[in-house]
Formats: sequence, C-alpha cells, structure tokens
Amino acid sequence: MTVRLYLVRHGETEMNRAQKLQGVTDAPLTAKGQEAAEKLGALLAPIHFDAAYSSDRKRAITTAQAILAVHPDAPRLQEKAGLREYYFGGNEGMKNTALMRKTTQRFGLRAFAKMWLDAPQFRTLVRNFHAMDDTGQAETLEELTGRVRRVFTTIVAANQPDADVLVVAHGISLSALIYQLAPQTLPVTMLKNTSVTRVDVTGSDWQVRGVDLTATKDILALAGKAPKAPVHDQK
Repeated sequence: MTVRLYLVRHGETEMNRAQKLQGVTDAPLTAKGQEAAEKLGALLAPIHFDAAYSSDRKRAITTAQAILAVHPDAPRLQEKAGLREYYFGGNEGMKNTALMRKTTQRFGLRAFAKMWLDAPQFRTLVRNFHAMDDTGQAETLEELTGRVRRVFTTIVAANQPDADVLVVAHGISLSALIYQLAPQTLPVTMLKNTSVTRVDVTGSDWQVRGVDLTATKDILALAGKAPKAPVHDQK
C-alpha cells in the first residue's frame, strides 16, 4: 500500500514578483498567483485527496484552499509549521541580485559560479544562504533537511496504509525533500510557483515520480490519466 504525496509550491506573491528572499515572511498571493492556484485545483480535480496539509504561511494556505475548493469532499486543511520556507535570517526580504553581489564581493566570482555549476547545486546554495547571513540566524543545510524530513515522516505515518495527500509548501522546503531522495532531478532554479511534484511512499521506500511539473498533460498523468514511470527509487 502506498501514500502518494502531491507536493505543490504556492502561487506567486509580490515578493516572488520582486525577486526577493521571502523565507518565513507572511506574504499573500498576487491575483496571478490566486488564478494559477484555482487552475491547478481544476487539473487535480480527478484526485480524491484523503488528507491535505500546508505550511502555516498565508501564501501556502490560500493556495491549498483554492485547490481544495474544487473538491466537494475535500478534507480539512491541516497547517504545519514544519513545512515553512527556509529561514534566511537577517537576509529576509533582500533582493536576489543583492545576495548575488554580496556573495561575489565576499568570496569572489569563482565561488559564485561554483554555486551554479557544482552538483548538487541545492547543497551549495543553502550553505551559501547560511554563510551570507551576518546575524547567524539562517538555517543550516542540516537543520533544514532534518526539519523537512521529520514533518514528512509524520505526514506519511498519519496516512497509512494507502492515501492521496496534498501538501502545499515552498520552493526551498519542498526542494529539501527532493534533494534527500533524488538530488539529480532538482532543476537548477528549483521549483516553479504552482508546480506539482509527486513522491510515493511504500513502507521505507520513497520514490520520486515527477518533479516541478507545470504542463497540463504532465499533471493529468500524475492524476491517473496516464501513469508515469518512476524518476528515482530510494530503498
């Protein structure tokens, strides 16, 4: 029996549009983000969700509510602080370009290039986020991956032995789970707004079925119209 996790990144926010580090800042969706969440709900309508979870940030809650609104028998949405986005510490709200400048000024252009060329990029990127926080508050890679793995282990345990589960969270926090299961499948720019990733859990076996899907045909395939082969198996 399998727990099927449908992982969704929230819709667009003003901070996304402005290309700022959002982190735990509680920003609402833009009109575009709301519309995209409602459209995704319609695409996921064939799935009967047995449980639904979101981070406790507005952008994730609103996205999850828009998806569930299409499901007349939708389960109660459960908010989990463990699903929150990565905490950037003193760099919360900083523009992406400002962080790039800060990195190159401190470590040089070679270190900045290494962030995008070295695999897995996610590990280097998160370690840089931590190193660039002069207040020392930003999460370490180990803190982030541990937090994310714990909350997903709890979610899976609560939905045994067989369930379809919606989880709406954030680009980095969701990427932290994928990084632990199949790092080679993560896109360099991580996950797009309102993208869908599927992870199937059977016992101790976690399988990544699709990552960062935004095309209608790919999302419908995950919904059971045309089953896809696993991207990666972790035993």
